[in-house]
Amino acid sequence: MIDKRKFPRLGEIWELNFRTITAEEFKKNPVSSFTMNISGGGICFEADKEIPTGTMLAFELKSTVFPSPIIALAKTIWCKKEKKKEQFEVGAEFWWTGWKDNDAQEAVSGYIVKEFLGWAKERRDIKSKKNK
Repeated sequence: MIDKRKFPRLGEIWELNFRTITAEEFKKNPVSSFTMNISGGGICFEADKEIPTGTMLAFELKSTVFPSPIIALAKTIWCKKEKKKEQFEVGAEFWWTGWKDNDAQEAVSGYIVKEFLGWAKERRDIKSKKNK
């Protein structure tokens, strides 16, 4: 299968908190979860309840890679019930990310590209050693 995604996905687990962007929901405590994968363009994560397509979400993402939490605004693109689990898998597209500046999305995207380049080099090195 050919991956046609604009941004490559990195299967790292980052801690996250999120809230839906409605007047009544936003006032509640955030929901805690973990990423399933993340890219410069969006995020996939688990949720205990279904989140309708088009729902706006506010995220706070924590990773050991970055010194401070990343804040993001995203829109739910899809949501599906996980097999054999009571949770839902949710895909959301980033609309805005930052650390009170505009460089967060570029930093996340750059980190993911760097990780993929390192992974690709390792794969080439392994194949090269096998062919010798």
